Amino acid sequence: MPTTNSEMQCPQRGNRKTEFRTSHGGVVPTRHTAPLRFQQGIAVLGIVAILLSAITFSAISTSQQVQQFYTIEKTKRDTEKAHVTHMQQVKEIATLLRSHSASQTLNRIDTSNATILIEQTDLVGEEQQPLQHFDVRVSQDESNMIYTAKFLRYPSLLRLPTSTQQLSWDNQLTEWLFNRSIEHLSATYFPQSVAKQDCVNLPPASIFWIEGDCQLDNEDIAHSDENQPLMLLIVDGDLSLHADTQFHGLIVMLSTTPYTHTLHVSPEASIKGAYVSNHPLNTNLDGPLTPSTAVLKNLQSHTTLAKIIPIPGSWYRNNSTND
Repeated sequence: MPTTNSEMQCPQRGNRKTEFRTSHGGVVPTRHTAPLRFQQGIAVLGIVAILLSAITFSAISTSQQVQQFYTIEKTKRDTEKAHVTHMQQVKEIATLLRSHSASQTLNRIDTSNATILIEQTDLVGEEQQPLQHFDVRVSQDESNMIYTAKFLRYPSLLRLPTSTQQLSWDNQLTEWLFNRSIEHLSATYFPQSVAKQDCVNLPPASIFWIEGDCQLDNEDIAHSDENQPLMLLIVDGDLSLHADTQFHGLIVMLSTTPYTHTLHVSPEASIKGAYVSNHPLNTNLDGPLTPSTAVLKNLQSHTTLAKIIPIPGSWYRNNSTND
């Protein structure tokens, strides 16, 4: 066999051309590696393109999911914010309704960013108490939500004293008048009361909660009359009405100890309405006492004695587009 390499060609068959080369091992065909590498490169590029497409699709999908998440979170935050705003508005309305009519409340509250409707119904309780039922509806265009709540306004003086209570003492007095035991009764039960340790320089008010002795003169209560009566609560103290002191309303003397306190009405002083006590009293009534149910009813219906509560189960919200 030849010892040197040489090349030879075979006859062509069609368009196919095969080249051979000689070597020490004999005659072998010559292989073309460039087209194979090209095909491999094309395949790799195809795989890379597929991977890039998958990554791009995944990135777009993830971006859309993130955007959707933030959109949902923003909607939730906006809804929660609107809910808090509506609740605050309803609470503000309820606070105003405790001492104002529906029309007065609407004139006092900010309605620039909401539509507010209040319906008032006057009722009479079992003991002839004046009651008011309020149906409150608050809506905002931005949130497309409507909030509805119902409230009941009632007097803190739930019942008027009986004729027996006016002539004697009753250890269940506070339960009858206020539906509270004396241990759970305080000045905070009366939202617009004036709490003091004495009766010196009393400000104009309708309810006074005095813990201690009270020396009352006409200047302290000159702002009151039969149509604007007062409720004076004396806790663990004595009460003296000085001369020319004309008291209109209800005096409630409360004792949390066995000590017996004193009620003194000076000559030319008077009480029109009633005085009651949960404990025996020493009474020195040198001035007239005139029981008056009319004065007590005026006191009971006064808005300064009013309290307001939400009616259970009446609070709800709905989408205004579903109305």
